[in-house]
Amino acid sequence: MVTSQFQSQLDEAVLLKKEKNYNDSWELFSELAKSNPHSAYFWSNFAHLAFLMNRHQKAKKFSETALSISPRSRFIRSLYSSILLRTNNTAASLEIIQELIEEKMEIPLLMKLVKVGESLGILTDLEPYFNEWIQRFHNDGEFVSTAAEYYHKIGNTEKAIELYQRVVSEGKSSDFAYERLIALKTEGKSGPEKIRQLEMILKLPSQEKNVHLLGLLAREYKKSKEWENAEQTYRKILAISPDDLFQKKQMGFLYAKRGSLAEAAEILKDCLLKDPDDHFVRSSLFAAFRKMFAESLGDGKEQALQFIDQLLLRYPEKRNYLGIRRKVEKW
Repeated sequence: MVTSQFQSQLDEAVLLKKEKNYNDSWELFSELAKSNPHSAYFWSNFAHLAFLMNRHQKAKKFSETALSISPRSRFIRSLYSSILLRTNNTAASLEIIQELIEEKMEIPLLMKLVKVGESLGILTDLEPYFNEWIQRFHNDGEFVSTAAEYYHKIGNTEKAIELYQRVVSEGKSSDFAYERLIALKTEGKSGPEKIRQLEMILKLPSQEKNVHLLGLLAREYKKSKEWENAEQTYRKILAISPDDLFQKKQMGFLYAKRGSLAEAAEILKDCLLKDPDDHFVRSSLFAAFRKMFAESLGDGKEQALQFIDQLLLRYPEKRNYLGIRRKVEKW
């Protein structure tokens, strides 16, 4: 039986999780788990926390406990499918996702299905499902956009353009859908042609703050080695959407590519503190630190060691950084 004191502490643990105070939340959940509560809500939230902290085996165990209590919960089954996917149990994940979609269509599940299909190499086998769903959910702009991206992935760009065009013309599009339509329509064009077309579109009042189009333009500037234009465009994006971690990472990669190592390190440090498992950010950041050290551009080695210590304070479970620290010490 769940007491009022237990419920109060559980509410606090869930709130800490929502506030991304994961370590304190974990301590409180762990203490509450000692009473082995018969509560699907408790175990599913503990499983979700473990998943967020990349403690996947714990997440799997806790979610299985939750499922034993509430086997038909959509939230728990969806979470379990994500855990299975992350632990390379893709076939089992696919089975759960298909079952959930048949019960109720939801976009996150559809995106997960595509990811699983890619992992298993059976993406084209899903086409009959998408052909059927397009008929059933043709008025759902978000679904049609997701389906368009699926068709593009399997090489049917013509179908993808048709679907994105439908969404845009019916006024059901997001900024992302419009960006994808333009990106697909300009495939095969030269860099200068793409840049010219994007610059013209972004002059339209309705599109001037479309961060997806701006991101596409910034990438084209980068491909053409128009570094200043790329930097200015990324700055504009982050002024519009300062919490856009993806675009911030791209700006860090830009600085690294053009050799602005101190600027790259400053941005990529912030990105890695927010997403410590991003291999590309980590590789670029420590490459910048090492080059700074080799070229005596500031104390790159000391900066790297201090950053690792800072990251480990925030994420003590990321023990792989201890190995990285040992490697840095040998520079």
